[in-house]
Amino acid sequence: MSMVAAEKTILRQAVELEVAICSECQGTGTVLQWNEVAYFEDRRACARCEAGRKVDTKIADIAKRAQFEERISSR
Repeated sequence: MSMVAAEKTILRQAVELEVAICSECQGTGTVLQWNEVAYFEDRRACARCEAGRKVDTKIADIAKRAQFEERISSR
């Protein structure tokens, strides 16, 4: 592969990556919302992208496991 072809491939991938990044969360999967309580920030899963859906799924999984462990320990 020539150097020019490699540069074009890298540039094309970089441009595609920029387009794929969510404008709401910048690819992190979380968004910051200010709450009415002074100086309190609320981080939530982004509702616009796949990264946000992954974060939401992970949080739901953690909550489900915690509830299960709580039920087991209370017996």
